[in-house]
Amino acid sequence: MCQRSSIRTPKPLLDGVRGSHIVLPRFPGSPNAAVYAEAADGRPIFVLPWNDQVLVGTTEVADTADPEKTAPSADEIQYLVRSVAQLFPKAKITPQSVKYSFAGIRPLPYSPNDKPSSVTRRHLLHDHADNGAQHMISVIGGKLTTAAAVSRECARKIGLNSPESPVLAVAPGRGLDPLLDDAVLEISRIGAISEESARGIIEWHGQRATDIARMALVSAELRAPICPHTSHVIAEVVEAYRREFAVTLADVLLRRVPVALGPCWSEFCSREAAVRIGAVLGWSEQTVGANLEAFEMERTAFLRPVARNNSAFEAAAD
Repeated sequence: MCQRSSIRTPKPLLDGVRGSHIVLPRFPGSPNAAVYAEAADGRPIFVLPWNDQVLVGTTEVADTADPEKTAPSADEIQYLVRSVAQLFPKAKITPQSVKYSFAGIRPLPYSPNDKPSSVTRRHLLHDHADNGAQHMISVIGGKLTTAAAVSRECARKIGLNSPESPVLAVAPGRGLDPLLDDAVLEISRIGAISEESARGIIEWHGQRATDIARMALVSAELRAPICPHTSHVIAEVVEAYRREFAVTLADVLLRRVPVALGPCWSEFCSREAAVRIGAVLGWSEQTVGANLEAFEMERTAFLRPVARNNSAFEAAAD
């Protein structure tokens, strides 16, 4: 933004640190809850049950390249494979176990002389008044989990009233399970959908679940699954386009209702999803084809299958 606006700052504001992940199929002994552990070098890593698979991450590698084109390196994948293999030795995890990998770049404050792990993860607000741009503020760093707090701080910075931080109440033990079970039954009844579909809608859409269920009740097409292998329904896709600012098919299937990150997704699923979604949204055959082609290109670029028969990866299993 500064470059496009010809705003000059005394030094760069951002550094980039790449975090890479690998996705494994579920294996005997794989965790049913999030596991925090330390890798061989003492760095924190996590192993998560995710989308009926196992997600392992993450790494920290300096990266100032284009965030849209970032990808895990062979060394990072080897590091993650070795780490999870040490945690679950009986599972016999090897590089061949990896289904695919992906990476993102964390925006951190510019700290060229510090190790990535030592750079603060807290956000900073930079006022550009001294750079000749009155009333312009840049958010430096921060992350998704703090986005709401950052937005409130920005609002106060420009003189708007902002509510105090919400209070989070956590029930002890399994105290929330009965409430969730009751909600699943209610959403299932409202939308005339399966309990499995209702549970997925509640878990992924929260307070919007009731509205989505009512939408699903309107027609069998809206209650239909996005593809034959998922319990998530077309009404969730319509919600993504209408209320969650989805623009492309990839916005929906990779980010809003990310069924395309599941274990059984294939080109067949992509075609079925595009056709079913297009029928409800009134797409022409040409529009369906264009959306499908763009989606497949983006999914392939994001989910990078790990190369097989690579000596560097073979070493990870030793």
